[in-house]
Amino acid sequence: MSDKGPDSLGERIARAKSAREDRIKRPSPGDGNVYSAGAHALRYGVEFAMSVVVGGFIGYWIDHYAGTAPWGLFIMGAFGLAAGVLSMVRAYRQLMAAAEKETEGSADPDEDGKTG
Repeated sequence: MSDKGPDSLGERIARAKSAREDRIKRPSPGDGNVYSAGAHALRYGVEFAMSVVVGGFIGYWIDHYAGTAPWGLFIMGAFGLAAGVLSMVRAYRQLMAAAEKETEGSADPDEDGKTG
């Protein structure tokens, strides 16, 4: 048994909590990226879908008033699809840049001295 007395359990709990907090860094609003993976997926999925829907709606509106059915819908739907794909490419680049920035200083060398 320990000869420190009744405070030893409290001290051990405090040390364990401190060590855990050092290992697990919770995101704070100052970190810039505090969203979960599900939040990112929802955001970008809705953004892609709305690009296609808005493009299609504009095309439908053009067809309705200009009498060019169905070409306006097809052309503007294609533009909406292209805008959605471009949005996904931008999101991918943004997420990869954030991940690279986050792991930039924390890469540990392997046994052979290389990082990766």
